[in-house]
Amino acid sequence: MIKVHGLYKHFGPNEVLRNIDLAVEEGQVVVILGPSGSGKSTLLRCLNGLETPSKGEIAVDGIPARGPHNIHRIRQVTGMVFQQFNLFPHKTVLENVTLAPVHVRGLRPEDAGARAQLLLEKVGLPEKANEYPSKLSGGQQQRVAIARALAMDPKVMLFDEPTSALDPELISEVLDVMKGLARDGMTMVVVTHEMGFAREVADKVVFMDHGEIIDQAPTQQFFDAPAHERTRQFFSKILRR
Repeated sequence: MIKVHGLYKHFGPNEVLRNIDLAVEEGQVVVILGPSGSGKSTLLRCLNGLETPSKGEIAVDGIPARGPHNIHRIRQVTGMVFQQFNLFPHKTVLENVTLAPVHVRGLRPEDAGARAQLLLEKVGLPEKANEYPSKLSGGQQQRVAIARALAMDPKVMLFDEPTSALDPELISEVLDVMKGLARDGMTMVVVTHEMGFAREVADKVVFMDHGEIIDQAPTQQFFDAPAHERTRQFFSKILRR
């Protein structure tokens, strides 16, 4: 579903990604771990065309990430959920979820509304359809953001630290929705520091540091016997907290 080969990304003289190779199979959940500044978010943004690689190849669902037309096609099959919820504050929850399907996909408003209501049920918020984002908790807003991404019927979901802006007691409600997507077979690439989620849901874990993939392995192998000393150092600091 996703193939990355020899990916580099520079911002001026700053090399943010260096020789990234990554493959994500259809239906697979891949979790990307690593310290802040290691390039995790930049990698996600390259996958859906929000950043243009300096060098290397990316393909999503067989579509090479070259040229505006192909980037548009990739964005149509890729949903992304950010750290911040980015909901339109002047629109209701239902309007937030239906906006893109109506104006980008050309769905009839009544069809988009029916689909949105089903998605709100999926994320546990059917009763919030007519509320405005300001009336919702952070966890509820993030679940609406997930529903909004799903409304475009993506083949791949990208999550960029979706729980990092949430109070601790709200994190589980978002992770539960993501676990449900994984059980349904959604292809997912998740940047997170939630180790429990990674252990429970991921098929493969990738560890990045200083713009490189240092380690990647099936989940049990990754946690039980990390191959790289830098990975072991990271675990010792994280698990000591």
